[in-house]
Amino acid sequence: MFLLPQGWYNDIRNAVRRGNQLMPRVTFVIGATASGKTYFINQNFSNKDVEILDAFDYQNRAYEESGFKGRMPIKVQIRCLMKANENLLSDIIDKLKHGRDVVVEQTFYKAKRRIVYVDAIREAVKAEIEIYVMCPGKERWMENTRLRKMVEDDESYERHVAEIEFPNPIEGFDSIFEVTDNGIKLRMDPPYDEQFLEDARKEILEEKERVKKEDEESRERKELLESMKTRPFWHYCEVCGKKEFITDEEAFVGGWDYPPRIGFFGMLGPRTCGSCQMKDTLYWKIQTSGKLPIVIEKYLNEKELKTWRRIKGEPESLLVDENEQESTGQKR
Repeated sequence: MFLLPQGWYNDIRNAVRRGNQLMPRVTFVIGATASGKTYFINQNFSNKDVEILDAFDYQNRAYEESGFKGRMPIKVQIRCLMKANENLLSDIIDKLKHGRDVVVEQTFYKAKRRIVYVDAIREAVKAEIEIYVMCPGKERWMENTRLRKMVEDDESYERHVAEIEFPNPIEGFDSIFEVTDNGIKLRMDPPYDEQFLEDARKEILEEKERVKKEDEESRERKELLESMKTRPFWHYCEVCGKKEFITDEEAFVGGWDYPPRIGFFGMLGPRTCGSCQMKDTLYWKIQTSGKLPIVIEKYLNEKELKTWRRIKGEPESLLVDENEQESTGQKR
């Protein structure tokens, strides 16, 4: 690791570029929040003929398109981030193919995230790939957080530093630079073993497969819930024990209190026929117990426990008669 005066650095970069027949270049500027990425880009690239892309813009666009106005479920947030990364990568490759130099502001804490980008770029186009890692000292970082009105402390700084896996040449970068309070340092550490790449790519593949499986299960779940509006299913009265294999419309006309028309599948609520009252339901007992309105199974009698487990298993638990489930050993 050694320091390059800015003038020498530019001369070396231009010479390398001439040797590479003026290939387009993508420059990643990475680091933690408040590490100075935007300032560094503005100081070093804003007056050059380059395309500047910010991952944050892509993330915000994905969040807006998700339709969530308030608090976003973690699964939705993860998929928004995946979509943002895919769109950003696509734009990078498109601009490189058109001969444009690109500067990208990213966090890129993890090597496996960077490897996905480098692999895709290498496969799509011949280009130089360089990366700058923002590594401000503690005082500089704390000053940046104060300017941004962030509430941070010394432990926060140490945590952010520890989270960043410093880029290694094995990831496929042509040049790796560390940006400190003292300047820009070319830092090409000894390459890791090839197994590092194999493990990272395997982890990313497994992650994609897991998300794909979760999305497929979610799609099937939505289709099942939608079908419950028209298909017949078992309605069990938790009070008198009456049961009928009828549609939602038929149940509503018959006076049943049952999802999907009344309440929600899988959530505690009354499950009664048109002749029984809510005050005799498990829902009423939980809501009027004077304690926290949550179900604690050890305090339920056998009948209540059966009702609760059926509710937790909805709507699947309503598609096969309970007696048939018990006789075949099928789990509810």
